[in-house]
Amino acid sequence: MVSEMSMTEMSMTEMDETMAMTSICRVQCKQCSARFDAMTAPWCRCVTKKISVACPECRFCLCKASQAAVTSFWFNAPQPLVQRRRDEQARRAAAAAMHRPEDKTTVLIVDDDEEIRLIAEYALQQMGYQTVTAPSADAALEVLAKTRPDVVLTDALMPKTDGRELCRLIKERDAALKVVVMTSLYTGTRYRNEGMTRFRADEYLAKPIDFTQLQTILEKLVPKAA
Repeated sequence: MVSEMSMTEMSMTEMDETMAMTSICRVQCKQCSARFDAMTAPWCRCVTKKISVACPECRFCLCKASQAAVTSFWFNAPQPLVQRRRDEQARRAAAAAMHRPEDKTTVLIVDDDEEIRLIAEYALQQMGYQTVTAPSADAALEVLAKTRPDVVLTDALMPKTDGRELCRLIKERDAALKVVVMTSLYTGTRYRNEGMTRFRADEYLAKPIDFTQLQTILEKLVPKAA
């Protein structure tokens, strides 16, 4: 989406004055060209970004724009719209917390890419799993020092301690804890065998993630209670 007046060309002062005069944030849908007020527009249901307004006509949302456009939009957005977004994020977080019974299988998602963590977290919650996330191996070990998930889903390539080494460290502490390593690089048979012997991974999963395959793997590793 782009503003009817280009936000990349408007200064913050100009935009604030415009918003103060109109009390609306008029945007134009990049897909169907419909014009609408972002202050009353519905929120998208995407999992690749942290919530954005959606076109009331065709449901196209800002998440599908470039990262530069997204950053520019929210940087220049009026404070009431920014606050409205924060309120929606808080509402969704509270709703998710209410639907996390203790008897659900818990998956710890470890990936230094925030977007992938968000995608995986949403997909797993839709499958009925409880999720915990960590942006690094060190953060994952801190989580594991306080709680025990049923499965760890970790990226292979991460700064400092990579996912395969994390898997080895986990197995040294708790051999029964299931670990699935996901990777876009170590996909060959040799790497898979090495990961499951040397690093003791329970399963290897190629990226981009096939969530149907992941669900099958999880159900095999930790069968759900009848």
